[in-house]
Amino acid sequence: MTIINQLTTADHFNGSEKQLAAYIIKNKESVLNQSIQSLATATFSSTSTIVRLCRKIGLKGYKDFKIKLSAELQQHYNDISAVNPDFPFTEDDSNKEIAQKLLDVMYDSLTQTSELLTNDLLEHVVRDIFQSQKLGIFAYGDTYISALSFQNKLMKINLNANLPSLTEESKFMAANYTKNDCALLISYSGQSKDTYQLAQILRLNGAKIITVTSDKNSKIAKLSNIVLPVANMESKTVKISPFASQVGIEYVLNTLYSCLFVANYDDNQRHRLASEKLFSDSRF
Repeated sequence: MTIINQLTTADHFNGSEKQLAAYIIKNKESVLNQSIQSLATATFSSTSTIVRLCRKIGLKGYKDFKIKLSAELQQHYNDISAVNPDFPFTEDDSNKEIAQKLLDVMYDSLTQTSELLTNDLLEHVVRDIFQSQKLGIFAYGDTYISALSFQNKLMKINLNANLPSLTEESKFMAANYTKNDCALLISYSGQSKDTYQLAQILRLNGAKIITVTSDKNSKIAKLSNIVLPVANMESKTVKISPFASQVGIEYVLNTLYSCLFVANYDDNQRHRLASEKLFSDSRF
């Protein structure tokens, strides 16, 4: 039986030992950094009570207890698997468990998305962007934040990209795009009606359409020239927050930015260094 299970069961514990066990269960991560005197003070008990509790669960003393508890918690964090990306944590999870579960969700999203990207696919996208006269970015809701960050990065290497902030603006901008222009659509679900309408307009005008989405068979994807895939992990509707999709989309956009940067590496590097030198006096 694990230490936590024994403390939870509380067999043969007296009143002060039960109170001590309850504190340890609630604060198991922070207890690892507490001395025996600090723990005694925090639980209004004594060092002898702590040692007695340790021995009741089969340990030599407090030092042995912390070593075993640390190993047990580490194994527990390593064993956390199959985390639901829509609801990755519960009200019973500790802060450390929440952090570990979010790490697992994001790691899985990044790993799976990375496996979907190919060198040829990225080269094709980079070529289409550089050959276009205008580049537009179209995104709504949560994806707009990622789009704004991407536009900001492009601006810093003197690559202009239009990003409309209003739905009606998006439609007018799409209507102005031609076969000489390129549009980057961002829709994790691939089911956005607004984005689908934009894709129809862009397709009608002959503009190149690059879509970042998790559904390569969606209506939007089928109207696109190229699909930059994101791992399909989340529900399209109910979730606590778009943890997996947001990190996946930003990974794709950051990768694309880096590929665009490398395509003119020397010029972009000189431009960034010159800009940093220009703005250096603005920082304390």
